[in-house]
Amino acid sequence: MHVQLMISADCHASALPDTYRQYLDPGYDDAYDQWLGDTEMKNKRKAEHTGAAIYSDQALEEFGEIEEVAAGGVDGGWDSVRRLRELEADGTVAEVLYPGAGGPTVTPFDVGLMTYQYEQDPALWLAGCRAYNRWLGDFCNDALGRRAGVGLITVDDIDTTVGEIQQMRDLGLFGGVLLCSGTGDNPLYNHPRYDPVWAACADEGLPVHTHSGWTPNYGDFTGSLGIFLTEISWYAHRPFWLLMWSGAFERHPGLRMVMNEQGSTWAPATLDELDHFYELRMFDQLRRDLPLKPSEYFRRQVYLGAGFTDADEVDVVDRLGADHLMWGSDYPHIEGTWPNSQEMLNQQFAERSADEIARLVGGNAADLYGFDADALSALSSELR
Repeated sequence: MHVQLMISADCHASALPDTYRQYLDPGYDDAYDQWLGDTEMKNKRKAEHTGAAIYSDQALEEFGEIEEVAAGGVDGGWDSVRRLRELEADGTVAEVLYPGAGGPTVTPFDVGLMTYQYEQDPALWLAGCRAYNRWLGDFCNDALGRRAGVGLITVDDIDTTVGEIQQMRDLGLFGGVLLCSGTGDNPLYNHPRYDPVWAACADEGLPVHTHSGWTPNYGDFTGSLGIFLTEISWYAHRPFWLLMWSGAFERHPGLRMVMNEQGSTWAPATLDELDHFYELRMFDQLRRDLPLKPSEYFRRQVYLGAGFTDADEVDVVDRLGADHLMWGSDYPHIEGTWPNSQEMLNQQFAERSADEIARLVGGNAADLYGFDADALSALSSELR
């Protein structure tokens, strides 16, 4: 397989905790110092979701023995120079950045992973998201045109949320916004209160994203890890049908949604089931409100990000087509394809056409996020 352009639609970046201090709104230094020293919060972050470690000691040891990781590769989560070097060595010339690089925290003041998972002060959560977005904007501007940063928003006050979305491009963020899969005490995403959010994202050309990571906190009990693994993707899928059934895609045809790191094999059967509900005679009121089938909204406005690490995921291309699927390396996480992305893609895409491969590993991401594909292809040629 020879691909001129590789854009990872799923990578992660976060600053080291104390780096965020310079990006805070005035008046939050004392709260920040308290948060940094809060042992209970650190333990919650370490054991979020399950009350126990997610990865086995053996898996972590094996990951740490990989040459690139042992050389400090995970530091690329916050080290811009190292990041460029290691992604280029993996064949990747541009990327979409989500929070959570594997360091000790995700954002300032977080007490869970990008979430309303634990009770927290809305003002602190907003201040933390703002500081993260400012840092991420600078981080993206270190490699202009090569990093599409996905900003964080809160949904406690919708006017504030809309204002944050409207400022994202000014910060240097053109990747879109990340929706927490959970909404805390706020209504679910089918509620009309969110319509200004969808409108703002459509107007600004910023996709809304879901990413696996959020679940309820299952506590430190037997089986919590298994329950977490069973449900984590479902919670990330859920915003799709909340927006679809509530008519958000119909009212905002320019809105785009990206669902990342939650696999792709679930999608064909789920869309078949939703279409079945839609077409049943007893539920014809669904058709009065929505002129398109769920699968048609999906194919018009939704993209899936996947690692394509097994044959079943690659086979999904035959069901959904190649135009709305995007590869991601998940740099610098243990479960991704980095640092062996080209080898893995060569293996998995051996039977795919050159056009399909080009769409999956770079072309779709370039179109969706507005990367300059010609410039990036030229850069890729120079690096080979």
